[in-house]
Amino acid sequence: MRSSPGRGGDVMKAISSKTVYLALLLACTLPASAAETPPIGQSFAEFWSAAAGKPFQQQEHAWNRDIEALRRDVYDTVVWEKQHDPYWQARRQMWLRARFAKYPALAADIPVEVRALQDALAKQSLRFKALFPDADAHPPVAILLAPNFDAKSGVLGNGKPILVFAADSLLLEHAQLDIVVPHELFHLYHAQHAGIRNDGVMPDVPLTVPLFEEGLATYVSGELAPGHTDGELLLEDELGAIPASRLPEIARRFLTDARNKAIDPEHPDRFQRWFNAAPKPYQQGLPNRSGYWLGLQLIRYLRHTYTLAQIAAWSPTQADAQVMAALQQISS
Repeated sequence: MRSSPGRGGDVMKAISSKTVYLALLLACTLPASAAETPPIGQSFAEFWSAAAGKPFQQQEHAWNRDIEALRRDVYDTVVWEKQHDPYWQARRQMWLRARFAKYPALAADIPVEVRALQDALAKQSLRFKALFPDADAHPPVAILLAPNFDAKSGVLGNGKPILVFAADSLLLEHAQLDIVVPHELFHLYHAQHAGIRNDGVMPDVPLTVPLFEEGLATYVSGELAPGHTDGELLLEDELGAIPASRLPEIARRFLTDARNKAIDPEHPDRFQRWFNAAPKPYQQGLPNRSGYWLGLQLIRYLRHTYTLAQIAAWSPTQADAQVMAALQQISS
């Protein structure tokens, strides 16, 4: 048993931790501008009460009014990426039409998913700050609705990074929030502290940078959510089943694409075959999104030489150099 002074110290720590937890939960619950923007759960209820059972045009009008108009910057820059996608309007209509068709089955559970996200953010923010003490105690996070992703970091019109969670997409996926949340918190932290933004998919950087970024975020999620299999951390059992003996072969295959740009309108297939999901396989003998698996193995390899803090501090240029050297060593 502990002595009385020890017990007193534990009680004070428990009170302090509970206070911080409640503060973080409140911060994650409040919208960015509490005086102007209602919580997303309230906005969804207003939208769906007007849109349920209506033709798509009426549903879209209600969506524009109740969901997007109140959060214009984040939808323009992060959700639809208007600045990068000349076809965003056509894609938006296609995605929204498909998502509205799923809302009758999802509507009752969206408020529950929003609350679960808020709770996971509060808990994981505490754990994350213990691993990375210089992390923001109140990270800039938005919970909203989006049909085209589950979670992503992005950059607002004012140049500030933000982390966005799509409650409806996470609900559809039955996502394990204890894995997803720390993975995405790391993307935000890395954007703020190392300049690796948009999950490493930045103009003029090679494919080694998103490989590094996704591998490192997956590694961090494993540190903060221990006890999960690689398949769970990688969000796909098929990826977790890739045997370690294939690492040199897969590293050699990646090296043939490594100097291609992460954003390459002329050759988008180079990025897609390593990082995108799709109904059909991009590469023979490899599951889609194999870049996540390779990135995770790469970080584990680098951890034999460097601390996590050292790796997380690398700039895009430093990360590229380290990844190229490690891939060449692994593949030889």
